[in-house]
Amino acid sequence: MVRHALLLAPLALAACAPEGNSTIILNGEDGNVSIVTDAEGHTTVAAPGVNASISLPKIDIDAADFDVNGVKLYPGSTVKDFKLDASEGFAAKGKGHLSIAFDAPASLDKVQAWFRDNMAKRNFKVSAQGNGFAGTTDEGDPVTLELTPDGPDKTKGRMTIGA
Repeated sequence: MVRHALLLAPLALAACAPEGNSTIILNGEDGNVSIVTDAEGHTTVAAPGVNASISLPKIDIDAADFDVNGVKLYPGSTVKDFKLDASEGFAAKGKGHLSIAFDAPASLDKVQAWFRDNMAKRNFKVSAQGNGFAGTTDEGDPVTLELTPDGPDKTKGRMTIGA
């Protein structure tokens, strides 16, 4: 597990945002692996027997680069923070936690309607919770979407998937 997790470093780098961070934590029988990238592109990889720190160019991702079971972020959104915490066998056993924070270039009501419609099209079962939604994905994984107005034409959001 640990050996293979080091191959995930590009995923952490791909999740970098201009003002955000990305974190991937994998827990396995061989020990824990942590890959952290900050806003300046400094990446640290820590695993049993490995501790590396390197600087790489920042890679910006936006709404088109992110997809959860067919649901993308609101068009034009920018990713501000990305965290993945997974146990060994994450994909097979449905264990783990994914959280992504983003800024959307539209009012709260437009972003709410966009997510509500797109989640329904992809068979998510969600209901209103605060300014966002909570429920399950089409595969039955827990999902929450927190939305906060950030001026007349901006919305901050955080989508969380998993246990």
